[in-house]
Amino acid sequence: MTGSDTDVRAAARWRSQRPTLPDPETRREDRATSWRLRTHPVPTEIDWATAHGDCHFANLTMSGPTLLDFEGFGLAPVGYDPALLYAYSLLAPQTAARIRAEFPIPDSPAGHTALLVVAADLLQSASRGDHPELAEPLRTLVTSIAR
Repeated sequence: MTGSDTDVRAAARWRSQRPTLPDPETRREDRATSWRLRTHPVPTEIDWATAHGDCHFANLTMSGPTLLDFEGFGLAPVGYDPALLYAYSLLAPQTAARIRAEFPIPDSPAGHTALLVVAADLLQSASRGDHPELAEPLRTLVTSIAR
């Protein structure tokens, strides 16, 4: 990927060979698995891809757009970044609908896994006081996926 690649879709398709430390794959899977065991079967296989890991509007510039803050960069379930951006916009239905239209989160096992892992991450954060207003919409999202 070159410095001139500013297209978000191209960036989302790019795969890094860079190893990540600490292993975000294990960290995300452990958090999600421990939460999901209460309500959902754990997928036997998770497809992993390069992810920004903290994709929300405070980390996107209006010009470009350009992603900022790569602290969470590494591997995550396929679709994690658009699922995270979608989840953060659940309180703004028009924005959430636009995100789903621009970055379809597939109605597939991989898409469901990404949404459930994101919901687990954000519900854990909400339990510590970060964005508690998202807790109920996230629970509704999880329920809709479970159907």
